[in-house]
Amino acid sequence: MLPGAFSALPMDAQSHLSSSGRVGRWTRGELLFHPEDRAETLFLILHGSARLYRLGANAREVTLDVHGPGDLLGVSALVPGGHYGMYAEAMDDTEALLLGQDALGRATRSTPALGVALTEQMTRQTRSVQERLSGLVFLEVSQRLALALLGLAEREGGDDWSGGTLALRERVSHQDLAHVVGSTRETITKLLGDFRTRGLLDLGYRRIILTDRTGLERAAREPMR
Repeated sequence: MLPGAFSALPMDAQSHLSSSGRVGRWTRGELLFHPEDRAETLFLILHGSARLYRLGANAREVTLDVHGPGDLLGVSALVPGGHYGMYAEAMDDTEALLLGQDALGRATRSTPALGVALTEQMTRQTRSVQERLSGLVFLEVSQRLALALLGLAEREGGDDWSGGTLALRERVSHQDLAHVVGSTRETITKLLGDFRTRGLLDLGYRRIILTDRTGLERAAREPMR
């Protein structure tokens, strides 16, 4: 079954979409595409996650967004003749369905529901970008970190807080969280230490155990003092 908005499609439509492309695989740190690459392929993430970034002054990497299963990368491919204009980097072992422009066009013409799912997914991602930009402007880093941790919990089926705790299955590094939150690794390391001191979580090697859901929700609403 396909993830995201595409999971609601009938199985024959999902099979049609899957058979219209091919699956690509990348390990952590590999690039799915470069800014100069012609945007001829749309990527539907099946497993793992990837971040989109550009290089700013002094070759500083500026993360634009982070995407997981069900998200689309390389949406420039929906408009012929362009380039991706940014880097896409796998944040862990990642699989994506690669859909060329011609194959995607044939699939959406023969199965209109695919076009609806594409539009729905694009709308979700546009809303996500708007929320991310709003957070960067109006929220403190501590609030953004709390929201990111709660978001990871929700993505992993976050209703199962057995005994009031939830161990994130994904191995998330401090740098990964910095990319998601729009901060630096040093700042995230300090804040995670503060969160642990306040009893909100416990830390292992690239392993995070959330220990106080209510406290994290409060930290997302109110800046830490």
